[in-house]
Amino acid sequence: MSRNDALPEALPYMTGDRRADSRAGRRDGRKQIPAYTGLVELIENEARITTPYQEQLSSTGRYQITEEFRRFLRRTESLQHQLSRLHGDLAAAQRAVARARDDLAAASAELTQDELLPRNPQEIPLAGTVALHSRRVAMRERRIAEASEELERRIGAAEGCQRHIDEVGGRIDHEFAVAQALGQRIGDYYVLRIATYWDALVKAHPEGRHLASLLPAVTPNLPAWVDGTCRGGVITLPPERTPGEGVGP
Repeated sequence: MSRNDALPEALPYMTGDRRADSRAGRRDGRKQIPAYTGLVELIENEARITTPYQEQLSSTGRYQITEEFRRFLRRTESLQHQLSRLHGDLAAAQRAVARARDDLAAASAELTQDELLPRNPQEIPLAGTVALHSRRVAMRERRIAEASEELERRIGAAEGCQRHIDEVGGRIDHEFAVAQALGQRIGDYYVLRIATYWDALVKAHPEGRHLASLLPAVTPNLPAWVDGTCRGGVITLPPERTPGEGVGP
């Protein structure tokens, strides 16, 4: 079982939190917070509907979600350093592959007339003979074989480096997915807390029946990274949400 699979689908609503949220809702409702007339004005101006207690919950939720991202960064710091080194190693390995390809191309070139000439006194009697030509062909074939073997070795080294990059990047991706799941669960938890607070508030508010019809749905307002992607250890963020969107954390 992966770490992400082991996470609960939702965080359990702590009894102490439930009581605190209900108590704060009843308190603000009795104090007529928010005032019904002020609420209508906020809606007409398309302003965000909130109360001090909701802002407190939202702030706490955002802090806890941000902490999950910081934990992810701490968990993967050494992996990111390792990934950076591996990318440098891969670039060097790819340059070595390119040089090996050039060496193989040079070794595979057809024999020139100069190469077919005798190179020492012992070869002078063989000048222009099939024997000298065969000797040069054999030397060329050895050069090609050696260059080909070196190219394969360097390709193998580059592929091994890429596999290592994929492995390390995959570990970072997994840790990011874990952080995202936890961030989403925390966001959902504080949406539940805010919804509980508003439910208690409208029940205690003198204008509660009218107030309830004006309230928007409680939705999470999560940081962009929770909806981002991580591929090969590289995080891509979606466009930022409009500040104040929704009434959740």
